[in-house]
Amino acid sequence: MLISREMVLDMDIGLNAALFGGDMMARMDKVAGIAASLLSRNRRFLTLKVSELVFHSPVRAGEIIEFYVGISRQGRTSLTLQIEVQVYEPVSDRRRDVTSGEFVMVAVDESLHPILIQWKPEMVQVAAQAHADRHPG
Repeated sequence: MLISREMVLDMDIGLNAALFGGDMMARMDKVAGIAASLLSRNRRFLTLKVSELVFHSPVRAGEIIEFYVGISRQGRTSLTLQIEVQVYEPVSDRRRDVTSGEFVMVAVDESLHPILIQWKPEMVQVAAQAHADRHPG
């Protein structure tokens, strides 16, 4: 499930002429929060865990990055999202892998205590199918 597209700007670029890794992780974390909210009727989620991120390709200023999200695990109060990031080249219509990782998100109340997730079944189905399509077998 494609969640977001963003253009990387000059101000996002570090000394090595590429997007900072920490900036990419922060963007992925925001996407995880948005995706969790789209998959449920819950308002608040906290990030519990982020798996190892491996960077396959640098991202340069002016490139468009795409965030693909699939749901890999549904729990009572948490969900695990697989997020994959690619650079999209609109002129050639090609994509290249940038990074991926798993984000565990926990639904919380106003006091930041875990609560049951109120799933949106139709959205969960879309996300689960997206994960299965990108990771067959």
